[in-house]
Amino acid sequence: MILKLPENRKKIIDYLNSVDEDTFIEEFVIPFFCSQGYQVYRLNSHGPGEHGKDIIFVRYIPIFCENEFVSVQAKAEPVTTLNVEKFGSQLKRALQTKFAPRSGSGDLSSHYAVFINARKHTNDAYTEFPQLVNSPHVKILSQENVCELIMQFDIAPKSLLDQLSMATQEIQSKEDRLVVETILENNPAEVDSLLNHKLKLLKDKIDFTTKELVIDYIYERWESDRSWVGTVKPMKWFDTYFGFFSGKSSKYLLTIFDELLSSTPSFDAFPYTESVVKKITPELLAPIENDFINLCAHRAVSYPREKIDILCKKLKEFVDSDLIKSTPNRSIAEKVLLIERNRKEGKREERKKLEEDICCFLYPDEKYRTKMISLLDE
Repeated sequence: MILKLPENRKKIIDYLNSVDEDTFIEEFVIPFFCSQGYQVYRLNSHGPGEHGKDIIFVRYIPIFCENEFVSVQAKAEPVTTLNVEKFGSQLKRALQTKFAPRSGSGDLSSHYAVFINARKHTNDAYTEFPQLVNSPHVKILSQENVCELIMQFDIAPKSLLDQLSMATQEIQSKEDRLVVETILENNPAEVDSLLNHKLKLLKDKIDFTTKELVIDYIYERWESDRSWVGTVKPMKWFDTYFGFFSGKSSKYLLTIFDELLSSTPSFDAFPYTESVVKKITPELLAPIENDFINLCAHRAVSYPREKIDILCKKLKEFVDSDLIKSTPNRSIAEKVLLIERNRKEGKREERKKLEEDICCFLYPDEKYRTKMISLLDE
């Protein structure tokens, strides 16, 4: 089973962005429908006679004693407001136009029509497409949907599957097995119960790889809903299971810093966000040294400056730990700390000189750098 990790998702998206239509049909569309009990009834060549039907699938439904036909239109191109009307018309024709049987006389009709795309749909097209078709017998699947199906059903070409992290059966304990299976099944109610209650009792009994999976899941859950409300549960879980963070998951801390420093944070999540940041150690910052120091430098010369004290406290701990490998990074980090000290002590000229040094580091382009420095005086 494919693990629901951000790096797996990225590799799948990269594959979908590069695959052509015929390969997409061969490597995913046909294998997926066959895995659901369908057979290829007809594979049409592209042209005027296909009536929006790239493929017609069939499966026998015993309870009805008859066949179910699904017409599928597969694409590998972005859907935008410029082409959504064309695709909507093709999909309606796929559903409404009858087709000849393999043998005998008469006509057959599709019970359902599916538009399945390896590429993304823009937000406007995503809204407009179903309105144009307006039928309960039509299903529209964009790149995000296809990515989920690949991760759920493990259906993809071997060349892609070989690149993805998979769940193994080499789990050391029944506790590990419970946690991994609950997360991979991805039933929100079951996962919530796990993270809110059961895992608190099991956290000392599971392997470090299972702990990494928990952090990956929480981050993925947060990424799927970054709203104020959607931030509360993940941040609470990050706080509860902070001990599960490792160097591998340090990259997620940058997004947590962004949430803390945001001008419009989730206020209900803020106590958890602040608690998570306060727990971050220099050892967890070491793998993201460049990005973290860049973040600190940007915040030192930009607005708003609320909550920057928390960031500077983490930066000072990092500097004092002697874990910063890059000499330029250490120099910038020390200047950021001096800026904040001079700001508190009212030393405007000293602070201004240090801010200009930071801008030279952040903005190599002279024209843009001059503009940013001028903003500091406002």
